[in-house]
Amino acid sequence: MLADLPFRLFFLSQSRILIEYPTFCLVWTWYDDILTTTDLFIMAFISIERYLSVFHHIFLRHHKRLLYLIPTVTCFAVPTIWYTVLIFGYPCRNFFIYDTFQCGSLCYLTNSSVFINFENIVFFMFPLFIIVLGNSTLIICVLMQKASMKRKHRLAAWRNNLRMISQLMFIAVLYMSVYVPSCILLILGSYVRRSRFQPWAASVRIRYFTHLKYLVIFGCPFVVLAGQKELHEKLRKILGWIGHPRRSRWRTQILPMTTVPTMVNHTIRARY
Repeated sequence: MLADLPFRLFFLSQSRILIEYPTFCLVWTWYDDILTTTDLFIMAFISIERYLSVFHHIFLRHHKRLLYLIPTVTCFAVPTIWYTVLIFGYPCRNFFIYDTFQCGSLCYLTNSSVFINFENIVFFMFPLFIIVLGNSTLIICVLMQKASMKRKHRLAAWRNNLRMISQLMFIAVLYMSVYVPSCILLILGSYVRRSRFQPWAASVRIRYFTHLKYLVIFGCPFVVLAGQKELHEKLRKILGWIGHPRRSRWRTQILPMTTVPTMVNHTIRARY
């Protein structure tokens, strides 16, 4: 998805498209829509897979090929076929506006509301709903599991389950912090009629939340890194070293005082 970033930054700085050519507009919209939809589908699938791996790991082990192969192919194939056919094969004429992001809306979206409603519901709202529902269910089940594990004296197994889902939880929160407000603005701007917030919601979503998805892209590596156990151990060592600095290598040793007897020779000299 980073391939889109230079063109997006150029538009935000110059308020115009980098390459003012119809083919560029079509290709830019095509791969951006495919990658965004695929990313949401994969995150929704991971939310379901993590729940199965924690609470139904035997079922997941027996049907591993089926449960991994079909969703993986679907996540990539469905958006690719959909956008390829409609962007390059739909019989309509596009009118490109080069001072608008991605040259404006494509003709298949403006000619029929069926396509835009299908994309909003199936490609955006549905995977986001799976992400929220799957992760919420996972958190509730893990918290409920703690009580039963405590009675059975199996808190070590519960901690292992908690570590398995902790990293996914942070990534899911990162996704939801961007896409849930965007979904609410989409509903207010497109499906709530006669609302005073409708123009405002549509404008805010197009101007800001269309680009805020890069917070998720750039934030995921840091979230994954923060969940590494080795990093936690190194940070504990560093913070422990800062909080309790090492003592000096050379220490002053105090010994008890002792008396040493001395021999005094008195020489008596004769005086003449």
